[in-house]
Amino acid sequence: MKLCTAGIETEIHWVPGHTGMPGNEGADRQANLAREDRKAGTVRERIYTSAANRTRRISEARTAAKAKWEADKCSKHHGYRLKGKAGSKRPIPMNSVKSLAARFYRLKSGHAPVGTYLKRFGHRDDDKCWWCGGGGWAAAQTQTREHLFRHCSRWKDQQKTLWKEVGKAKGWRAGRCRHVQVSELLSIEKCDKAVMDFLAATEVGKFPPKRVEE
Repeated sequence: MKLCTAGIETEIHWVPGHTGMPGNEGADRQANLAREDRKAGTVRERIYTSAANRTRRISEARTAAKAKWEADKCSKHHGYRLKGKAGSKRPIPMNSVKSLAARFYRLKSGHAPVGTYLKRFGHRDDDKCWWCGGGGWAAAQTQTREHLFRHCSRWKDQQKTLWKEVGKAKGWRAGRCRHVQVSELLSIEKCDKAVMDFLAATEVGKFPPKRVEE
């Protein structure tokens, strides 16, 4: 349909074999030339091309366009980096149980159920941390990723373990860890195990308990 719209006449015929069929033999020669051009890295204008060759070229073009988009748009922002080193994937989150991996990637992308996000989209009336509890100063804290990974009194012990393990993984001193933003932490593949252990030991990144909402 697309070829007809472009004014290209196309005919499809079944033939028993290539031998003795001028059109088929011509298509064969064109396919061989295209294969040779591809190996040599050259492009030549042709009258004939196979459907498989055209499909492959379209697929390769889409893959290249996607890679370029990721490089241009994603690599500049810590929160949107879904890969570690070039060409590698994040094996620890990917091989974790689905619910835990989902929390990791939600927190990483900034679309996790934390107070500021839920208030922004009208799911809560305020953005205060529901984990701190107890009233007073702690209950008044805005719940962000930074709060949950550093300051929330509910997860103090787990936070200490997290940042200790982060320091070991990166070879940092304790003072260095204090200056690492959570968005940066979640983009460092070497810290994935420490982060995943922290999430497994806490309820950070989960939706608010129903008893708090009632």
